[in-house]
Amino acid sequence: MALSLIVKSAAKPQIMQNLLRHPSSLQFSQLTQQSQKGLNLTKKCTNFMKANRTLFVSAPLRSAAKGDHTKLWTMEKALSASLLGIVPAAIMMPNPILDNLLATAVVIHFHWGLEACVVDYVRAILFGAAAPKLALGGLYLVSFLTLGGLLYFNYHDIGLGKAIRKIWALKPNN
Repeated sequence: MALSLIVKSAAKPQIMQNLLRHPSSLQFSQLTQQSQKGLNLTKKCTNFMKANRTLFVSAPLRSAAKGDHTKLWTMEKALSASLLGIVPAAIMMPNPILDNLLATAVVIHFHWGLEACVVDYVRAILFGAAAPKLALGGLYLVSFLTLGGLLYFNYHDIGLGKAIRKIWALKPNN
């Protein structure tokens, strides 16, 4: 939207200079005075300012205002660090406890990473109000099914640790 506004107002050098210098500090009265000759820039610049405020100012402040994310960040980093011990332990000493711990930790780790991608890239301002909710719902469904499948594999088959060992024991065909 900002690009289309700049391209459409390129013929009016004063508006272009104002947009490039101070896009969020344009006064509504200045825009009204400058848009008398043709283009209805008042509405477009107002929408640009709203979008600018939403995208670059309000979004980080809104997400930070929803709660204290330092606890979640700490838990994510602790889980990531614990995977450095869980993965080798589950492979070296396969047992049901370590297999289930590995399955749970890996699914939570992937879920948090993909959730961050969905929240960052599937925004309501870009895709509408329904798309972010559907994307998060789909992510939760896939994470739930993945965890269920891995736990089922652990309980009704050989488990993750032994499965990884068997895969590594395969010899390539020469």
